[in-house]
Amino acid sequence: MFKCFICQAVHAASQLLITHLRLDHSFYPSTRFKLVCAQDRCRRQFSTYSGFKKHLVVHEKEFCQSVDPVKSACFTDNCSGDNAEDGDTNSMQNPETNSFENKGSGLQIQNVKHICASIIGKLQGSGMANSVVSSVVNDLEDLATGLHAQVKHDILAHFSKDDPVRATLNESFENYENPLISFNTETKRMAYFREKWGIVEPVEIMLGVRFDTRRNKLTGTYDQVPVKETFIYIPILETIKFMCRNAEICQLLREPHLSKTNTFEDFCDGSYYKTHPLFSKDQSSLQTQLYYDDFETANPLGSKRTVHKVGALYFVLRNLPPKFNSALMNIHLVALFHTEDMKKYGFDPILQPLINDIKILECFGLDLPFSSEKVYGTICQITGDNLGMHTILGFTESFSARHFCRLCLIILRGKDLFEMHCNELQSEPQKLSVFGLKHYSTLNNLQFFHVCHNFSLDIMHDILEGVAQYEIKLLMEYLSENVLSKNDLLSRVYAFDYGYLERKNRPTRINLDSSGNSIGLNSMQTLCLVRNLPLIFGDLLPEGNPNWTLLLLLLQIINIIFSPSLTLGMTIHLKHLIIEHHVLFKQLYPNRNLIPKHHFMIHYPSCIRKIGPLIHMWSMRFEAKHKVFKNTVKNFKNVTKSLARKHQIFIGYHWETSPLNHIEYGPLKSFNLDREDNTQMFARALHAAPRDLFSSSWIKFSGTEYRKGLIICINVENEMPVFGRITTILLSDSTTFFLVDKLLVDNFNEHFHAYRVFETDEKDVIKADNLIIYKPFDLQHAHTGVDCLYVVPLFYL
Repeated sequence: MFKCFICQAVHAASQLLITHLRLDHSFYPSTRFKLVCAQDRCRRQFSTYSGFKKHLVVHEKEFCQSVDPVKSACFTDNCSGDNAEDGDTNSMQNPETNSFENKGSGLQIQNVKHICASIIGKLQGSGMANSVVSSVVNDLEDLATGLHAQVKHDILAHFSKDDPVRATLNESFENYENPLISFNTETKRMAYFREKWGIVEPVEIMLGVRFDTRRNKLTGTYDQVPVKETFIYIPILETIKFMCRNAEICQLLREPHLSKTNTFEDFCDGSYYKTHPLFSKDQSSLQTQLYYDDFETANPLGSKRTVHKVGALYFVLRNLPPKFNSALMNIHLVALFHTEDMKKYGFDPILQPLINDIKILECFGLDLPFSSEKVYGTICQITGDNLGMHTILGFTESFSARHFCRLCLIILRGKDLFEMHCNELQSEPQKLSVFGLKHYSTLNNLQFFHVCHNFSLDIMHDILEGVAQYEIKLLMEYLSENVLSKNDLLSRVYAFDYGYLERKNRPTRINLDSSGNSIGLNSMQTLCLVRNLPLIFGDLLPEGNPNWTLLLLLLQIINIIFSPSLTLGMTIHLKHLIIEHHVLFKQLYPNRNLIPKHHFMIHYPSCIRKIGPLIHMWSMRFEAKHKVFKNTVKNFKNVTKSLARKHQIFIGYHWETSPLNHIEYGPLKSFNLDREDNTQMFARALHAAPRDLFSSSWIKFSGTEYRKGLIICINVENEMPVFGRITTILLSDSTTFFLVDKLLVDNFNEHFHAYRVFETDEKDVIKADNLIIYKPFDLQHAHTGVDCLYVVPLFYL
């Protein structure tokens, strides 16, 4: 007998179970939605029906050798996903999160259409050209029609012309509808996606017309051909309504957001939120965070660089927890435009449709399912790299200018002085800028937002692509002149064991001979290197060395600004650390200038107090979003429209087939508590003996991976963390537990900037939801200290 893992219906043959999953539940397996074997306590998972089918053959030989699969039938009533037992499913396999309709047993053509839509949406979202998708769909349509005709002919041939059964069967075949007919053109596909998934279709808006010189093939002459210059806008209000079709999003938006005192964990904890005329009075108001940046769609080293450079405007809702906003599919597109068009026409025409929608949200609100009243909102912050923020906010785009810092200008002059400088610009058009102000941004026309209230800073570009690389280069120059040769230094860096978590971010090629301040690493490689530098070179320099002290000061600053939770006292401590760091830098390198990114650091403490942790404002996840577009470029004809449509289809596919709280894990094995020595410890942790308990070698939820051998922080005692090494990962229903070997923390070694730990025989069982820090750590060694174990901190607790 074969049990359905969704509704527990029992079938007599494996093929009947697969048919049941396909048609009754419209289950479409993927990397996130796994087919789970529910036979005889087996919990193996499969991403494809082919692998699942091969696995079921083993069970079929053992249990169903005497059963005729043609005569077998479902032994339960018509099943529904609502009858599924929680103990036999997890968040990935819940049919409600699969967002497909369940209409009972039998062939349901609508369910088959849902499956076809998911497959085609996946093809289009992956970047496949529309012409190729249409060709594939047409070929499959012809194949399905041919198979239908062949099956019809073969079956009816077994009945005489006078047989009434033949007439009934013939009528059934005639009523057959090929589901692929609904998807054989791009117009049909978009109509289906719009109706069933609610995707928001891009709007093309014209900026102007230019004339290109093109050769006339008939006459051989060159003509001036008008070409429309357009940009793509995704209506933000429609996108918000699309998001609220998801019940999980509505539940998160429904939860109250209470501000904390002297603690900063999110935007609502900052003073700007607490004094905002809209957010402070209405906690349900939507906090829209915008992000702007440019990216290359063509080869950045090729002949078409800058020709197809595209500007992108994204948004996230800060009402949602930060872990959801870090997922790429929860970062939504607002506008796509050619960078050259923006430079030609300015930012204001591109922003105008967005501003019109935000004004509606500010003044009239939206009817959304999570609230019985109108929901209002506005822009809370605009983020990006320094150049992007200066461009969209109207400040000078040169960082060698006298007034290059927008924060100094905002804090010192305020809104009234800002308006005075704007009036001076209008009255004296010959001036290119006034105290760093280049032009008046149309964003200031909003009721509840002004550029003077934008306090966001990008620690990714300031620290990881600026200050950190600059100072690492200076430190290595000092070491190569006084301690080791340059080749020996680099050999240490390349040979160091950075651990499992940093295997993809380890520095691969450091350039110390370039004329600039960079060493040729990306942001994550820089973060990996700077955190591990004390373990790599700590044995070469004595304690108190001023060059080493500068590095340790930078690491202390990084630990604070990269922390997702800060206190008021930590921001005050950060202020003094930055002052001490900058003073020591000038003492060590009197002939070197502090770069502008050094200057931006002095604003970090005050900005944290205004808008919360800066880690929630950085560019890292938004720049990762660019890859979604870069990977889908197949041609450069109206590239912005093509990219926007593919993105919207992929967003619709993702939101229909993937839950927010998706869980991925490795092969599961039954875990028998009776065989364990510490049964009482398990009983206290699990509270009751679970019906099914399984172990796995790894698990991944909310984008964070845990596996055997990694270190987790399970508690804080006497202001010191308590670490444990994962030995077993346990899953009981939808709850995850970690069986750990506790580590004894000896001290925090300032010189190596890491916790020195010792292994113990003490064990414990920790619930994953109770972790003090959700991110795991690696257990590492210093370069020469093989016997010493260290845990490098990610940020301050």
